[in-house]
Formats: sequence, structure tokens, C-alpha cells
Amino acid sequence: MNIKLLLQHGTSIYDATPILEGRVEWFASVMGKAGRLKFRVVRDGIVNFVEGDRVSFYVDSVLRFSGFVMTKERTSEQIISVTAYDQMFYLVRNKGTYVFLNKSAKEIIQTIGADYGLEIGYINDGGWRIPQRIEEGETLMDMILSALELCGQATGKEYFLFDRGGQLIVKEKKEMAVEAVLRCDGGISEYTYRTDISKDTYNAVQLYQAGRKEIERKAWKAENAEKVKKWGRLQYYKRVPYTMNSAQMKEQAERILKEKCRVVKKLTVENINGDVMLFAGNTIWLEIPGLAEISLQGQVLIESCTHIFEEGAHRMQLDIRIEEVG
Repeated sequence: MNIKLLLQHGTSIYDATPILEGRVEWFASVMGKAGRLKFRVVRDGIVNFVEGDRVSFYVDSVLRFSGFVMTKERTSEQIISVTAYDQMFYLVRNKGTYVFLNKSAKEIIQTIGADYGLEIGYINDGGWRIPQRIEEGETLMDMILSALELCGQATGKEYFLFDRGGQLIVKEKKEMAVEAVLRCDGGISEYTYRTDISKDTYNAVQLYQAGRKEIERKAWKAENAEKVKKWGRLQYYKRVPYTMNSAQMKEQAERILKEKCRVVKKLTVENINGDVMLFAGNTIWLEIPGLAEISLQGQVLIESCTHIFEEGAHRMQLDIRIEEVG
């Protein structure tokens, strides 16, 4: 496996591969986090780069990461540690105010991208249009993720946002399924399994409208009484467009309850053989017999992944969502 690291300063492009020191870590996520590349280089007096310069990272001649230098740290031994982020960084870092009327998530992303000078690639948002959306003082990332969440609730699908090779991409979950299998037979030796109902679990849903004065305020509730008794009330509370009728609110509330009323189960698999084709958002087949209260054998989703390249070796860490409703 061959890697190449290029640094662009103005019109000059430097091949920094010969001065790399130690490992290169490439992190990617579909959970609203910026992609990241961490590496160290030996200061040689030739390769010149500063904050904001472009970084391009290739594996076997394929561009895997394109981003910008954000931090540099130099030691007395003249080793420079660098952290670079992709375009998702600007979505996380910047806030703004927008009013969207009858816009699709694709159009919202294109508008934000044009305003902030971001490169936009393939966008699949299912074609659903958001009747009205006011975003005030929110991060650009939250605006886009909210739009994709609304599309998902309306279409019953899940959409992922990420940067691939310097372009913002949105794909539906099904588009990212790959024929990869991981088994606890030597391929997996280190893992951590977590269960959680504290962050993204809800057993009750309340949707409400608060639009124009002449429009009657409406609300819709749904709950799982058994899980309320078991966990206490964990209520999802959200404003919806005033254009939605009661039937649409009921359908959306029930869909949210079905999706969110479960124990969140996540798995971190560490120090496994690397596969550069695996990326955050991929659905893969995973087998770990006797995992806690379950014997895992089925499809799982990679929420984030870290590829580590060091001394010709390639290892990975995968953060995995176990998609089990319960």
C-alpha cells in the first residue's frame, strides 16, 4: 500500500511524503463531525506551508482526503505535528440565519455552499421539499442535518452528509452498503460494547405547530407506555411546519417513536486490519458470537472510522451502530 501527502502553499505544491514522521491518521464520520487528517513531518527547510494551506492525501494513487491545515505544533527536535480538516469543518465552525421556503435539502446545501465557498458534489435528498424552515443563530451543520432529518422523517429513509475528496456529498443509507464481512476469528480482537438510553432514546413524542396567528395551533402526541414505565418519560419535543395536517403529524410522530424508542447499542472495534474501501456510512456484515446479551450476526452501520497508516501497515478503528430496535 502506497501513500502520498501533498501540501499546497500558494501556487507551489510540495510532496511531503519523504519527510513524514510516524503515523498518518485519517478520520471520517457521518455524525456531523469534520473529517480530519493528523500527521507529523520533519522540518527540512524546503517544504513550506502555513495555516489554511490545502492538504491532499492519496492511498494507492486515489485521493482519500482533501482539506486544510488548521493547527501546527513544532517541537525542539523540529518535528511539526499537523491537524487538517475537510470542508465539514466550516459547517461546524460557522453560524448564520436563513429562511427557507419550499426548499429541498439539496437546495439548502447548495445555497449554504455558495455563500461560504464550499464545493458541492453528488446530493441525494429523496426530492422532498421542506415547506418552511427558519434557522436563526444555528451552525451550518445543524441546519443541514435538520433538513436531512426532516427529509428522512418524510421519506422513511436515512441520509448521510460527508466530504469525499473535497466535495460535500449526501447519500442515502442504502447507497452506501458494501459487501464487507468482519468476524471475531482473528480479524477482530479488541472491541468495546456500549448500551445507552441517555442521549438519543425517546419513548414519547410531541409535535406542535406555532405558525401564523390565524392558523389554529395544533399538537400531536405519541408514546410507548410500557417503555415510559420502564425508563421514565423521555420526550421528543419538536416544532413542525404549520402546513402539516393532523394526519401528517400523526404519521410523523409515530415514525419518530418507532425509530427512537430503543436502547442505543454501539460497538467500537479497534486495531483491525485496514481496508481503505471502508468509509463512514457504510453498512457491513459483522459477526461476534456471545457479545454481551446478544450474539451479533447481521448488518451494522459504520458511524465513524479512523484509518491509521504507519511503517507500511494499515490498521483501523471503527465506531459501529448496532441497528436493533428493542
